[in-house]
Amino acid sequence: MQISKSAAVFFSLGALATSAGAATPGPEPKAVLSEAIGALLQADGPKERHLLTRLEPSTLSAKQAELRTCMLARLDGGAELPPPADPFVRKVLDTYRAYWREAMRTPPVRAAAERQLIEALTTLLDRPDLKNIDAVEPVLTARLGQAGYHAILGRTGVLQELMLWSRQDDRAYTVALPEGTHVTHVFLLNDFASMGWASYFSCEHTGTGGWTKPEGLYAVVPNYPSLEDENFKVNFLAHETQHFADQTRFPTLAGWEKEYRAKLVELSFADTTRARVLDNFAANQGEDVNDPHAYADKRVLANLRRRLGLAADADLKAVPGDQLRAAARAELLSDSIARDAKR
Repeated sequence: MQISKSAAVFFSLGALATSAGAATPGPEPKAVLSEAIGALLQADGPKERHLLTRLEPSTLSAKQAELRTCMLARLDGGAELPPPADPFVRKVLDTYRAYWREAMRTPPVRAAAERQLIEALTTLLDRPDLKNIDAVEPVLTARLGQAGYHAILGRTGVLQELMLWSRQDDRAYTVALPEGTHVTHVFLLNDFASMGWASYFSCEHTGTGGWTKPEGLYAVVPNYPSLEDENFKVNFLAHETQHFADQTRFPTLAGWEKEYRAKLVELSFADTTRARVLDNFAANQGEDVNDPHAYADKRVLANLRRRLGLAADADLKAVPGDQLRAAARAELLSDSIARDAKR
């Protein structure tokens, strides 16, 4: 199944901006690292590896060099995190990571790798009668629950997902959106054994910030330094609450359409995070409708440039914040009007 989640994908490259020593000819490290993470989020391991190997280690800061080394190692099965204590959980996590690596490193074999994942999971569960991932997931979730873990499976982008955590709390938030106010129930998740494939391959520098389910929103707390700043309240809470509101108002939206609207909500409020959000969208553009984030990112940027009367390659970070926020809000309202007119 496709999880109803934003993957509230975030980048955390701000601390990596300083290069080692004076400027040298060649690609700017932070930009290349950002582009490499964009390739990672589209599960394009060959492109990610090519970009990372372009970087000359001597031109990098210590943190940049550490990230480059770790990301390359994760593609090859190195730089592993401490394993869970439970033997079954450890085997499940090893199985998913082996699938992720194969699917990332060789995209043409992705379908075969997914079939191998299903076969390996049915063996671990001793359930040869389970023939597809939809049949495997509820059985696997129940078995992980017996070991003390909550799980989210399904698909994030183009890969099968595995997130595992052992503690969660809940809280109600009142969230203002461009088209109304909503009271949202939020589950705050902690103590992760796996934070998903994007977090794994980026060495915990990017990943899923949260997702939406009928009972409320789920927030991956370790990915938020604060639950009071704009990153949490806008980039996660407003984004995800828009998904929640759209489930009632426009229940037949495609995955990329949900993301398109939620990303416009982010930009209709973003101030301190505006430049980072725009950089994230620019780094993760794509034409694969099965990768809803990348597909939506490209359309958000193109439609905002069109609305603002800018060239197709214009830098939206140069647009004053109030103008960009107004354009994002207008684009969302226009989208809603058009959808209402079709009903």
